[in-house]
Amino acid sequence: MKNFSTFPDDTLIKEANLLLHQGEFEKSLNMLLPYKNYKLSQSIMTLIGIAYAGCNYPKEAAYHLCIAQQLKDNPQRHICSELEAYLGSYNLYSFIFRVFEKAFLHQPKNELLHIAYADVLQHTKHPAKAILYIKKCLEFSKNKDRLLNILATIFFEAGKYSSAIKLYQELEKRNENNITVLANLSCYYNAINDTNQALMYSRKAIMLQPSWAALRVNYSICLLKAECYHQGWIEHDWRLATPNHSTLPKDKLIPTLTDTMDITGKRILLTQEEGLGDTLMYIRFVPELIRRGAIVELWIAETMKGLCERIKGKPKVKVGGEDPPPFDWHCPFISLPRALSIDPNQEKFTSYLSADRKKVAYWKEILPQTKKFKVGLVWGGSPHPGDVNAMMTDNKRSIPLQKLIPLLRSVKNATFISLQMGDHTDEIHDLPEDVSIFNPMTDVKDMDDTAGIIKNLDLVISVDTSVIHLAGGLGAKAILLDRYDNCWRWISNKKYSPWYPKVRIVRQTHPRIWSDVVKETTSLLQKMANKHEECKS
Repeated sequence: MKNFSTFPDDTLIKEANLLLHQGEFEKSLNMLLPYKNYKLSQSIMTLIGIAYAGCNYPKEAAYHLCIAQQLKDNPQRHICSELEAYLGSYNLYSFIFRVFEKAFLHQPKNELLHIAYADVLQHTKHPAKAILYIKKCLEFSKNKDRLLNILATIFFEAGKYSSAIKLYQELEKRNENNITVLANLSCYYNAINDTNQALMYSRKAIMLQPSWAALRVNYSICLLKAECYHQGWIEHDWRLATPNHSTLPKDKLIPTLTDTMDITGKRILLTQEEGLGDTLMYIRFVPELIRRGAIVELWIAETMKGLCERIKGKPKVKVGGEDPPPFDWHCPFISLPRALSIDPNQEKFTSYLSADRKKVAYWKEILPQTKKFKVGLVWGGSPHPGDVNAMMTDNKRSIPLQKLIPLLRSVKNATFISLQMGDHTDEIHDLPEDVSIFNPMTDVKDMDDTAGIIKNLDLVISVDTSVIHLAGGLGAKAILLDRYDNCWRWISNKKYSPWYPKVRIVRQTHPRIWSDVVKETTSLLQKMANKHEECKS
């Protein structure tokens, strides 16, 4: 029989931690319970608390997590903030909320606990409640500047820009060299498309801490939004110094290629790095490397295999696995514009993706047999529960399908076809009876299928997600429903982006408000559908 009088070894702790990440909360809890009396061990108390939380025992979870918090030396974050990394990916946010409620009974005036709870509330679209908890904390906290900065950030993410800038400016007056405030001001001005101010604040922050990778990445976004492409691409490689990016050797990262550089026979491995949309956008540059004599291999997600195999030049395609094939240089897709010194304003981009003819024919038989204007629709991105950055982006770019009902109702001579994948798909079931969307996506296996559907449509309407890149790459006519603080690639204050000439951009006129977008898109769609009807008659 195992002796539980001794402290558990590292192997057991690692195994329990792995089980928690895999969602095996009960199994992990049973493994850890014999050690629950080790109240001087922060790691054991933390893991037991998370396991209890995952089993929906909030009282026990809060008790152990608060003990763990008391054992931390000079804590910068509350232990309860760990819950989101474990439970969030399984969308167990209701469990997380219950733990926080119980934790406040143990530590009612713990500043870090209030901040941690406000973070989770903000990530899950409860900004008003997040603001309330930060304001409650301000009543007893001595570190008011930190809390005001957090409050300003919550205002900013919620689209309350006037409230955010008022607080940021107040904080700047108190300490003009506070690097966090400078970085946040840069993000704020970039969001409202004042790129001169955004660049100024980024540069001030970089002078104080030039090697902070995240700061340099934000600076690169400001440069790209200001259409300072060459410097922006170079700065954007700082992302490789941030967590969860390429582990391939930096000394083999592809250099910036000159016109006279001979790359004949060079084995170049192109790797997927972030979302599918980024890969779809930058894959257009693969034929240029092949034209110059390189041996190109793409290491990509399986869903893109068919699309990539048909790219001009027929590159090699690798799917999955942990070990890379042999290469002389590697290059994340997002670094291709830097390697090739691309200025989109000097290029004439055309379609560069093709659909499988057999799949186009197959989906033609599956889709509604109608003479009406056929419109593909995507209203949500991929929230990736547990991934904070992805959730925050999705909160801003996705439109609740209910908000599109005026569009769906108004244009009678159009047939709507869902291209939506993921969690947002279920919103179809909440539509009123007089509104319908044909949904073929349950039978879609990969992006080749989606491409086959798109080639049978007259128009794609999508939020800023991979489908808009797919439609653009195929040369399909599309409308992008874009957020106010748009991504740099969609070019501020313009209706078209050079990256995708056939994609019409309809952008929010006010942060987080979609009504104007829906109204303008409805008008555009009605004109297209009427013209289509005239041509068919």
